[in-house]
Amino acid sequence: MNLKNSIRIFLYSIQIPLDFVYCYWYLGNWDWSWRLWGFPLIQKHRYAKIIIGKNLILCSKPERNSIGVFQKVIIKALQPYSSINIGDNVGISGATISGNDISIGNNVLIGSGVLISDSDAHPIHPVLRCDNQYIITKPIKIEDDVFIGARSIILKGVTIGKGSVIGAGSVVSKSIPPMCIAAGNPAKVLSEIKDLNYYVGNKTCDTGKDNEL
Repeated sequence: MNLKNSIRIFLYSIQIPLDFVYCYWYLGNWDWSWRLWGFPLIQKHRYAKIIIGKNLILCSKPERNSIGVFQKVIIKALQPYSSINIGDNVGISGATISGNDISIGNNVLIGSGVLISDSDAHPIHPVLRCDNQYIITKPIKIEDDVFIGARSIILKGVTIGKGSVIGAGSVVSKSIPPMCIAAGNPAKVLSEIKDLNYYVGNKTCDTGKDNEL
């Protein structure tokens, strides 16, 4: 282990007590396997649930992401009995996850500036625009092994199938099937992911997981 990594581990060990207090205060839970690079913004109704698995990484520091982040990780479950479930081995960089019913599977990577929201925040018709009782919400489900590229938006009622990749800057308004690449506004399927390995020239991309987004 080189000196730089040793210093990094030492500095994070100082942060652990603060992470423990922060997570218990806002979530009522904390796990040794979690890594918080900078404090996220977490808001939860007293009757809402935010459930998080093992090996979570939340990156709210620009220096910890190759393209930087322009905001903290934001997780909001503001309505009574709303539920946000996040699986194991999930990495989130400077993204917003806000809603009443959002499920994120295992081994999911959520890139810098992604927005995941299961409602439009306001009614569509201008006469009703400020009346919250007319806000429409529909559950969002992100299955295992999904990679959501930076600055993408995932809208209400969407399911993203297992193993799929969402290209950077996409707006996903309809469900995406498993094992495919989708991109654009609105996002459309561009190709299938048929093999475990992709080739770039003569190089094979590593299919292992990276701890940093």
